[in-house]
This record gives sequence, structure tokens and C-alpha cells, in this order.
Amino acid sequence: MDFKKFSDVKVTKPDMEALGKEYKVLCSALENASNKDEAIAAVEKEFALSDHISSDYQVVSIRHTINTYDKFYEELSGFYDENLPYLSQFEDEFNHILVKSKFRKEIAEKFGEYMFTKIDMSLKTFSKEIIPDLQKENALCSAYNKVMGNAKGMFRGQELPITKFTVLKTDKDRSVRKDAEEGFWGFYSAHEKELADIYDQLVHVRDTIAKKLGFENYLPLGYLRLGRSDYTPKDVAEYREAVLKNIVPLAQSIYRKQEKRLNIPDMKYYDYSIGFLSGNAKPIGTPEHLVEQASKMYAEMSPIASKYFDFMVSHEVMDLVAKDGKIPGGYMTYIPDLKSSYIFSNFDGSSGDVDVLTHEFGHSLQGFLSADIQVPSLRSPGYELCEVHSMSMEFFAYPWCKNFFEDQEAKYRFAHLCDAITFIPYGVSVDEFQNFTYIHPYFTHEERKAAWREIEKKYLPHRHYGDDNRFLESGGFWMKQLHIYVDPLYYIDYTIAQVGAFEFFTESLNDYKAAFDKYIAFDKLGGQYPYKELLRKAHIADPMVPSTIPSITPILVKYLDSFDDSKF
Repeated sequence: MDFKKFSDVKVTKPDMEALGKEYKVLCSALENASNKDEAIAAVEKEFALSDHISSDYQVVSIRHTINTYDKFYEELSGFYDENLPYLSQFEDEFNHILVKSKFRKEIAEKFGEYMFTKIDMSLKTFSKEIIPDLQKENALCSAYNKVMGNAKGMFRGQELPITKFTVLKTDKDRSVRKDAEEGFWGFYSAHEKELADIYDQLVHVRDTIAKKLGFENYLPLGYLRLGRSDYTPKDVAEYREAVLKNIVPLAQSIYRKQEKRLNIPDMKYYDYSIGFLSGNAKPIGTPEHLVEQASKMYAEMSPIASKYFDFMVSHEVMDLVAKDGKIPGGYMTYIPDLKSSYIFSNFDGSSGDVDVLTHEFGHSLQGFLSADIQVPSLRSPGYELCEVHSMSMEFFAYPWCKNFFEDQEAKYRFAHLCDAITFIPYGVSVDEFQNFTYIHPYFTHEERKAAWREIEKKYLPHRHYGDDNRFLESGGFWMKQLHIYVDPLYYIDYTIAQVGAFEFFTESLNDYKAAFDKYIAFDKLGGQYPYKELLRKAHIADPMVPSTIPSITPILVKYLDSFDDSKF
């Protein structure tokens, strides 16, 4: 589909009856194929149909998350919530025929055996019996998004969207930070019952789905849903222990240095977000200026990166600025029919604005470079590796930080690496919490909060709330994490990917071009291989191997020590 601007792209409510008939025709064609060419042709037509359905859904989802007040896209989003499970049923029927095809060998030779591995996993995650449960899960996720799209907190008598609090929470004035944090968490405290109820229902419905499919609990089903074919919850638990042993002490040393720089010997929860007495590094200029600087950066970094970033700008496949009715956070999604990525974010004047232009574009670049992979499910790897694409691009941008931060660029690089390291213990906390909730699906909200607080003390021992914020002291912090609600078991992937991105960063310090060439080659592989094999083909060390983290951390420490952070 050719398009000049994203606003030109039109979508209508899909005709479910017509789609069902198309799938039946394809099922019949595959089942009755008399030779390999006919069978392959049926599979290719199913790929095209799947891409078309996905494209329309992505456009609806993008426009709904940009403006949750828009009734047209709210209704279309609701329609997809209700009907996506039926579309899964059509796909499931086709895949059942596909795995039993007498031309399976020839189809595998054409598209790769890993396609069948992924299909075999997907068949274990669906049955007609769970359609009502999937509909309920979708509706609950939409209910959560609607709550968060309307989220507002009070700051000094003024009601502000939650997305506006990020900069206030990093203000140099400690009283401003305190009031901002109180207003931010005040929203979650005021809506605690509503958000707790949504999560409770999500845990229960996911547990129900898992048990209907024959699983003990949601964990093994969640791993299959995420396409994790060659590692288990046990492997991830061992990885969390490696983080506890190697990263948590390093993170705590970073916080101790922060205390010293701020001259706050007993930091409160409203001090963690600011790194320097002079204030955190902030990008210079308007959102339009930042985009212009990013365009200049990519032009110097790589012709490939420049080509696709400029395409995104000219075709307006970005919505970057925070506004009322827009859900918090940021994401990239790929629209197959447009052969284009889309970036969604909430610029707020913080350094995170630059992170979006690097992180989400890292995702986008991989989407563009893998667009010609014919099998939709193989265009991108699992989240634990696709996040390497995004996080590595943040580091590849370091030589151009002056474009965005001018004389604050060194401060930004130092803080960015500190944040990358200290994020990992938080990320594994989220994963351990989710493991707890799905192993104990019928625990109460209070029991979940207590569990979070114990996990928080284990991986984030610097966090002390006390009487300063009873909501957080009681274990409410997890309620701000979107992924816990709508992307179950996903969050650990960010931490695994962060370790992978550290490898690209440390290699770039020695030979930038070689590291970037390796990165582009990795992007082009898409998700055509399972986790461990893809790492081998990309020549990346496995973050979950116990020796990987200890081999990287000394280089990170040396880089941080090259800064005189007392001067920032």
C-alpha cells in the first residue's frame, strides 16, 4: 500500500464473515493441494491475509492510543477486542492443516523449519474453548488503557495529565519534586481499587485460560505466548540470581555516588529521579528541533539509518508529543501493508525525548530491514532480542549527544549509562513479582503488595518510603507498570536485552564501525531463528549465561570512572 502521510491511511470495520470465508478457501486450498507449489501458494496467501488484518488493527490501535476520546476508534478498538479471538480461531484452523500437510517438508524448505516450531507453540496457546476468556482479557486491557489515558494528578492545586509529571519529578527544587511525586502517586492511590480489580481479573482470566489449555498455571503458557522456545522460567530465575549477585551491588554503588553528589545523605523516594544538583540533562529546543537534530545524526551515522528515519519524518509515521487523552509511555509498531514502522511517544521536555528518538527508532530500523522476510512471525525476534535493537541504538547515538544536549552532553551520557545499569534490578523485580502473581493467582491485592515490597527490598534495597508515602511503603509501586497489566511476563526481556546492548556499546568504544556493521547484520536476521541460535549467528554473547554479566560490568565501571561526576 503506497501512502504519503499516515493521516491518509483509511480503515473500516472488518467484515468478519468475509474474512472467515477467505480463511476457509485457504484452508481448503492447502488441504487439497495436489503439489508443493499449490501448497506453498496457499501459505503465501495466508501470509498476505494475516498482514492485512494486522495492518488494519495496528492503525486502529495507534489512533486509539493517541486519542482515547475519539469515539470512532474507541468503538473499532472494542470491536477488535471482541473479534480478534475469532480471527485467532481461523488462523488456528489453517495452522492445524499446515502442520499435517503432506508437503510440510517442502514448505519447511521454502520458509524454514523454525516457522513450524513457532506454529507448534502457537497451537498450544489456543482452543475454541478459550475464546470468551480471550475476549475478556482484551476488554480488561482496554479498560486499563482507558483509565490510564484519562490519568491526571494534582500538583499545587492544578490538575495535570500523568505524562506531565516526568519533568516536575526531576526539578532541582526538592519541594517541587516532593509535590510532584505526591501528585503522581496520588492518582494511583485514588484509583487503587479500580486498578487492583482490573489486574485481579486479568490474573484470574489468564490462569483460567492456562488451565483450560492443560497448564498448571499461566507461566508456561505465557512463555509460549512470547515465543520462548529454548529457555524456561528456571533459566530466567538463574539469570535473576546473576543480576542479584553482580548488578545489584554495582547499582547500589551508583546510588551512593548520587547521594554524595546531591549532598542528601538520606535520600527520599522523591530524590531518586534527579542525578545532579545542577539538574538532569535536558534536551535543547522544541520537539521539531530534536527531530531535525536526529535527522542530522542519522545522516552522519549511516546511510541506511538516514534513509529510514527521513522516511518516517516525511510520511508522518510518528506521534511524539504528550497531550490530553493520549495513553502514557512509548512504543514502536510495524504496519506490514505500509511496509513502515510507527513511533508513538509522549515528549515532555526530559532526556527521555531523545531516548525515544534513538530507542524506538532502533526498533523501527529493524522493522524496515526485516520487511522483506516473507513469514510474518519471523520478521522480528522475541522481545528479549528485539529490545537489543532499540537499546543498542541509544548507545550508538553517544557521539552525537551534543546535537541534543549541547554543553550537557557528557552529563547525559554518564546519567544514561547509570540509568541503564540501575534499571536492570528494577526489571528483574517486575519479573519476579509477575512469577509470584501467576503462581499464586488467588492471592489478594494486599498480599500482592506485600510480595512486591519484599521483592523491592531484595533488588532495590536503597528504596525507603516509611511515613513519607504509605502507598509506596505498603507495596504499591508496581501498579504504575503498564507491562504488568497488558504484556504479562514481558518485562524481563528489557533487562536481558540491556545486557546484550552493553556488548554493542563496549565494542563500539574500540571500533565503532565494526560494532555498527554487526548491529545492522543482526537487524537483518529478524527473528528467523530461536533465541540461542540467533545470538550465535549474530555473534552476541548470551546474557543468561552466568559468565556474560561479569565479563561486561568492569568495562562499564571503567567508562563511568572516566567522568568526573562531581563537576556535573
